[in-house]
Amino acid sequence: MSSHSLSNAQFRQEFRTPEALTANSESETIASYLNKRLHQIGVRRVFAIPGDYTAGWVETLDDPERNPLGIKREHPNNEMCAAYAADGYGRASSGGVGCVSFTYGPGSLNAVNSIAGAYVESVPVVLVGGSPSIAQFNSQRDQGVLWHHMFDGSYTDLHIFENVTAMAIRIDNPTTGPDLIDAALRTCVTLSKPVYIEISIEIGGLPCRPVPDERLAAAPVPQDPNMVSDAVAATMKRLTDMDKTKNLVLLGGVEVARFGLQEPFAELCQLLQAPYLTTLFGKSILSEYRDDVYFSGIYNGNNTQQNVQDLIRSADCVISIGAQETDFNFAGLANATTGEIVTPACAIDARLGAIKMSLQDGENRYWGAVQLGPYIQALVAELKNLPNSKLVNAPYPGLASGTPWDIAEPRSEDGLSQITWDSFGQRLFHDFVSKDDIILADTGLSFYAFQNLRVDQDCYISQISWGSIGYAVAANYGAKLANIDNGLHRRAITITGDGAFAESVNAIGTIAQLGLNSVIFVIDNKIFGVEQWLINAAAFGEDAPPPEFAPLASVPQAHIWDYVKIAEGFGGKGYTAHTNEELDQVLEQLKANESDKTFSLVAVNIVTRDLPSNVKWKMRSDS
Repeated sequence: MSSHSLSNAQFRQEFRTPEALTANSESETIASYLNKRLHQIGVRRVFAIPGDYTAGWVETLDDPERNPLGIKREHPNNEMCAAYAADGYGRASSGGVGCVSFTYGPGSLNAVNSIAGAYVESVPVVLVGGSPSIAQFNSQRDQGVLWHHMFDGSYTDLHIFENVTAMAIRIDNPTTGPDLIDAALRTCVTLSKPVYIEISIEIGGLPCRPVPDERLAAAPVPQDPNMVSDAVAATMKRLTDMDKTKNLVLLGGVEVARFGLQEPFAELCQLLQAPYLTTLFGKSILSEYRDDVYFSGIYNGNNTQQNVQDLIRSADCVISIGAQETDFNFAGLANATTGEIVTPACAIDARLGAIKMSLQDGENRYWGAVQLGPYIQALVAELKNLPNSKLVNAPYPGLASGTPWDIAEPRSEDGLSQITWDSFGQRLFHDFVSKDDIILADTGLSFYAFQNLRVDQDCYISQISWGSIGYAVAANYGAKLANIDNGLHRRAITITGDGAFAESVNAIGTIAQLGLNSVIFVIDNKIFGVEQWLINAAAFGEDAPPPEFAPLASVPQAHIWDYVKIAEGFGGKGYTAHTNEELDQVLEQLKANESDKTFSLVAVNIVTRDLPSNVKWKMRSDS
């Protein structure tokens, strides 16, 4: 029996909810319950792509009676890009949560990569998916009807998302629906991880219990106060040993931002009076414009500028707060390429709900259940109890010379020369990027080349761990909208490679549709530079003849694409710059047109065999 042979009445009777069971306009429904709970955890926009399995819920977003708190529905054009945008929203908005909605099968499964990246990098995102009904699943099982978008009747989407989210639930009963919604959303904000909520078709319109008076919020994690006090006591013992702790350095990581600990961390920096660095993964956990803390740069292994390397190598005690180890992040204090470890006399590492203390004298201690927030707060309290609220050797020495943003001034004599990574970075730093900008550096050489740009809090966004190229193009409009929702009209600037741009080029259509003045710089060097750098960086050498680039590192379409026409075709403005002088002129035009209501796409034609200066060390290692 084919579904097409059924009348509408038969179809509704056999596979969907009888109209008699639907709620009246005054009762709470699964859809209205979900909308209210989403708003409570910080969702202000839903990036939704049309699909009949999700239509019942998504349409409530356009109905003030069923969406009284005004969550906005945005209409992107691709699921992968929409989920990247939700990820960008979650990173850029303090206390905000990204949200997407896609139909079953081809919709949701097109976003698996994006949701997996949010999971790995601990970004709060909610995916609301629509689904066939129980009756339709049973029909596939018993009658052999393969309903559209369905794989084989085995709840495929749910099982897939169980592997890439902190919680995946299915709502097909209005009685249990509210509890499942609460559990999933609470998990999202407690763990700062994505969750998946699958709603059986038309269940959204069924009545359910009303929303409780208590707001939905992160669940407090059980914490043994004795374990915290013991860890803090051990930390203070080392810090108050004036003979052993004369060069203290604080290292901040991404968990500080993900769990809303920026101000407690800033207070810790102030009380320690020590220079603080961040990992590249943790860049912009605090504003680099603050003058009440001793920001001293980005630590990223061998990619780190020399004065910052010297600072951390001279440290006799490093306290690492929330810094996760990844290879692109160069494992905190490790060089991921050679395995060389920078081993200060004392390393105190607090992350992932535990604390490890390693001392050169052989005293190593570990506390397996100490949350970051209670640890920072207890350490702050102990420091305040010291005489004059300061350690004896404070303030501790910072950079011996230079600044955290060691970027040379552009040279006027280079005007007619072709653009290099360094000359581009110089112009961005000195002539273009301001405190009111969000920088989204795409996976690749971009996130290394521009790690020293000075940024405000939460204004440097990049996938340092998952590393999905093209992320920063689509995340751009999510980050921009998050700032708008917070009353901050910042300009979102994406820097991406030509290969990465091709992965998510259609996202610029959504940026134009939304009327956003974003800027997308495309590094037009016609290679996947970071891939060649990882495979064999010696290919970038100036010695003749250098090794050939690997065939897989080429970007074939870059030889025929016209970026100006691409920008215009998607509703934006396009520019191309080959020389530094042309780049200066483009940047001046962008500054003059900052009030535009559309995006600007700039192809920056960089010397193919050029590398950012901070990653050239690998050429020597690979040669």
